[in-house]
Amino acid sequence: MKNYNQKKSFYHKIIFTISLLILFIISLLTVKHINSISNATELLMQTYEVNLELEQLYSHIKDSDNNMRGYMISKENFYLVLYQIDIKNVNRSFSTLKELTKNNKSQQESLASLYKMINDRYEYIANNTDLNKNVNLAKNYDFKNILQRSGTLLADIRIKLNDMIQNEKNNLDLQNSVYAKQIYLTPIIILGILFITFLLLIFTYYQTTKDINKLQTANVKLNKSHFLSTQAEILSEFGTWEWNFNTSNISYSDNLYRILGTDSRSFNDDIESLMQFIHPDDVEIVNSIFKKITEDEDLPQSYFRIIRPDGKTRIIRSVGKLFIDNLGNKTILGVTGDVTDEHNKNELLKRNYEDLLKVNNQLKVFDESSKQAEILGKYGSWVLNLETLHFTYSDNNFRLLGLEPQTFDPNIENIVNFVHPEDKSLVEKAFKKALTTIEIPNLNYRVITKQGKTKQFRTLAKSFTDLEGTLSIIGTTQDVTEDYNKSQQLKHRNIDLEKHVKELNEFNQVASHDLQEPLRKIQTFISRINEKEKENLTETGKGYLSRMETASDRMRVLINDLLQYSKTNRSEKNLVKINLNDVLNDTLLELSQNIEDKKAVIRNAELPMINGIHFQMQQLFSNLLSNSLKYAKSDVAPIINIDCSEVVARTESILNEKSSKKYFKISFTDNGIGFEQQYAKKIFLLFNRLHSKTEYDGTGVGLAICEKIVENHKGFIFANSTLGKGATFTVYFPIPLA
Repeated sequence: MKNYNQKKSFYHKIIFTISLLILFIISLLTVKHINSISNATELLMQTYEVNLELEQLYSHIKDSDNNMRGYMISKENFYLVLYQIDIKNVNRSFSTLKELTKNNKSQQESLASLYKMINDRYEYIANNTDLNKNVNLAKNYDFKNILQRSGTLLADIRIKLNDMIQNEKNNLDLQNSVYAKQIYLTPIIILGILFITFLLLIFTYYQTTKDINKLQTANVKLNKSHFLSTQAEILSEFGTWEWNFNTSNISYSDNLYRILGTDSRSFNDDIESLMQFIHPDDVEIVNSIFKKITEDEDLPQSYFRIIRPDGKTRIIRSVGKLFIDNLGNKTILGVTGDVTDEHNKNELLKRNYEDLLKVNNQLKVFDESSKQAEILGKYGSWVLNLETLHFTYSDNNFRLLGLEPQTFDPNIENIVNFVHPEDKSLVEKAFKKALTTIEIPNLNYRVITKQGKTKQFRTLAKSFTDLEGTLSIIGTTQDVTEDYNKSQQLKHRNIDLEKHVKELNEFNQVASHDLQEPLRKIQTFISRINEKEKENLTETGKGYLSRMETASDRMRVLINDLLQYSKTNRSEKNLVKINLNDVLNDTLLELSQNIEDKKAVIRNAELPMINGIHFQMQQLFSNLLSNSLKYAKSDVAPIINIDCSEVVARTESILNEKSSKKYFKISFTDNGIGFEQQYAKKIFLLFNRLHSKTEYDGTGVGLAICEKIVENHKGFIFANSTLGKGATFTVYFPIPLA
C-alpha cells in the first residue's frame, strides 16, 4: 500500500511534471500561435483601418468637391465653411494614413504620390476659383473647365487609392497563408486556452469589478455632459433629432419640444405629429425637406415656419447629416433651431441698409445740387477744424479765387495771401477772434484773384459739433462784388433821388403858395370887375370875363388835385386797424349835399376791418362815390351798391395770382352812363379824361389818386363797365392776419 501510494505519488508527480511540461509546451505553442494570430489580426485590423481611412479620405475629397460645386453655384458661405472643414479632414486622414503605413515603404511612397496629386488638385482649384480668399480672382471664371479638370484629378486620385487598397489586400493574402499554416494547432491551443480560461475567469472577475467601477465613473461624467448639452440647447435655442432609416423611428431632444411650444414628450415622435405645427404656407416646403432626406439621405440648411399652440409664428432653421455606425445603421443626425430673432435682426439690418443707401443717394444728390447752387449763387462753403486748425474748402471756393478746385492747401496763411493788402489785418483779426468766440459775424473784405481781379467777399460762419464730438466752424463765403457795385450805384441814385424829391418839394411849395398867390389875385380882380365894372363892359367883354373866371376856377381845382396826388405819394405808410364802416359814414356825411341834390340811393353791406390809413381810405371812398354821382344819367336817380366778400387769390382770375392769400373784395356798382371796357385801364392814368371839359367837370386826377391809395394799402383796383349800363369798381384789400 505504501509502495502504491508512493507510486501514485510518484505517478502524480510525473503526471504533474508531464502536465506542467505539456502545459509549458502548450503555453509556448499557444504563445506562438497567439502571436501569429495577433500579427495576422493586427495586420488585418491595420489593413482594415488603412482601407477604411482611404475610403474616408476619398469621402472627404468628394465632400470637398461637392461643397466646391455648391459654393460656386450658390455663393453661399455655408458651403465655403464645409469646404474648409473637408480640407482639414483630408489633412487629418493623411496624418492617420502616414502613421498606419509607417512600416510599409511601398505604401509610404504611394501615399506621398497620392498627397502630391491631391495637393495639385487643391492648388488648381485655389488658383482658378475664389474659394481661396487670398486670391483676388474675377468672378467670371470658367466653371465648366474647372469642374472637368477637377473631375479628372478626382478620377486619378480614385485610381491611386485603389492601387493602395490592392496593395493592402496583397499583404493581407500573404499573411492569411501564413496564418493557415498555423491554424491546425488551434484544437490543441483551444484545450490550453480552456485551462487558461479558468485561471483567467478569476482575473476577469477581478478586472470586471474594477472596470464596472470605472464605467460608473464614466457614466457620471456622461450624465454631466448630457446635462450640459441640454442646457446648451436651451441657451442657444436649438434642438437635436435622429431619424433612423433602418427602423424609421424619429426621436427629438427635450428642447425641440420647447421650441415647438409644448412640454417634453407631449406628442408622438413621428412626421404626422410634427406636421401639425407647420405653418400652412410652408407645408409643401417641409414635405420637400422630408422627401429630400429620404432620397438624398442628407439635409442641407432649410428654413420654414411653425405656429406654436400659443398662436405665435416662429422661423425655424434645420440641417442634418447622414451618420453610419459600425453596424451599418443609417441615421440622419439633425439640428433644428429657432432663428426668428436672428431673422428679424437681419430684416432690420437689411431695412437699415436700404435706408442708408437711400440717405446716401439723397446726400449725393444734395451734394451735387449744393455744388451747382454754389456756382449759381457765387458762393463757397468751408469747414475749419478747431482741433487741427485745418480748413476744408468746397470746389467753388477755389473758383471764386480764380483757381481750379483743390489746387492749394487752404490754410490761413495761403488764404490771407489772396486778401487785399488793405483788408488783411481785418481778416487776421477776425480769424483770431473766431478761435475764441467760435463764430465769425458778417465779414466784408476784398480779395485779389489769381488773374489780378479785385472782388468783394462776404463771409459768415458759426460753430458746429459733429457726432464724434469734434468742434468745427462751418462758414460760407460769397462773391458779392455785383451786389456791392449795385449798392454803390444805388447810393448814387438815392442821392439823385433825394435831389429830385427836394426839387419836387420845392415845386409843391411853389404850387401851393407861389402859383396860388397870383391865381388868388386874378380871382380877386375878376370878382371886383364883376362887382363894379361888369355893367360897363360890352357883351363880348362880359363873355371874356366869364371865360376867365371859369379858367381860373379850373386852375384852382387842378392845383388842389395835383397837391392831393403828391400828398398821396408822399404820405406815411404806417397802417393801423380801421373800420371801413366808419370810413363810409364819414364819406357819406361829406357828400351828403351832393347825394341829396342827385336824389341818389346808396346801399352798402357790412364792411370789414383792414389795416389802413383813415384819411386815405375816406378819400378813396369819396372819389369813387363822387365819380358815380358825377357820371349818373340825367333822367335816372343814381343807385350805388357797395358789396363786400372774402375771396382767395387763386379763385380770382383777374388777380393772376396762384397763392392761397385771402382778400376782402369790395365792389362799387352804379347805374350811370358807364364807358367802353377798352378804357378800363386808361381811366386810372393821370390827367386822363374820357369826356370833354364842357361835358363833365374834372381834372383827370381823381381815379389816379384812387389807384395810388390802393397800392399804398397793398391792394388792387379794377374797373368793369358797359356803355350806357353803369360801371363797377372792384377793390381788393389783404385780410389782416389774426
